[in-house]
Amino acid sequence: MFYILTSFGAGVLIATFFGLASWLDRKNIRKINILVITVSSMLVALSTVLTNFIGYNISIAGVGVIKLALGNFLIFVIGMLFGPFMGVLSGIAADLIGSLINIAGSFHLGFTFNVVLYGFMGSLVFIFRSNKAWYWKAVILYLLTFSLISFGLNTLWLYAIGWTQIIAWPIFQAKLIKMPIEMVIYLPITLSSFVVMYKLIMLRHNLDLWVIRTGELNLNYFNFRKQKLNQQ
Repeated sequence: MFYILTSFGAGVLIATFFGLASWLDRKNIRKINILVITVSSMLVALSTVLTNFIGYNISIAGVGVIKLALGNFLIFVIGMLFGPFMGVLSGIAADLIGSLINIAGSFHLGFTFNVVLYGFMGSLVFIFRSNKAWYWKAVILYLLTFSLISFGLNTLWLYAIGWTQIIAWPIFQAKLIKMPIEMVIYLPITLSSFVVMYKLIMLRHNLDLWVIRTGELNLNYFNFRKQKLNQQ
């Protein structure tokens, strides 16, 4: 019964976020073109491969095993680039495709909502009136999303499918220890992937993307860091 209730609740959350994303992105939806669909599809496919086939475990003494499901950061990047509608839609697609080709255990819509949340939260990086210090906004929103999913939602979904041991205190402690290590991996690849995709798209195409809805993106921080590294 708990499984049914939580799965239904997750389905309601997915529908709610999809509706909210459609409303927030109502002007941008009309501008979705073949390029946006192609790039999003490519990133969804790459996310599916990274999550289901290339993700791997790292064993660290005293901490345990860190499972790297590497693909979710790309859904966050889609949200940053193309907005909440494409972010949420890509999250749904990535999880459902992954579940069809590599499902382990019971399917639960809660895990689909997790990926949807990555796409939606990624879009919030550029929902503000200014793009100033966007990289810090991205870091904060990614940390919030990861923490909410790791410590809250995943615990609920796993408990719902029968993993009652997930609420044990030692597991929570292990997650606290693992999180800084995971962030050292996830945050750099998220920001660098976004910058690369943004430059590649804007280099050849003059698109009115979600990311520049309030003006051109300032990449001076990354250029400054690159210059410092070259000087060293």
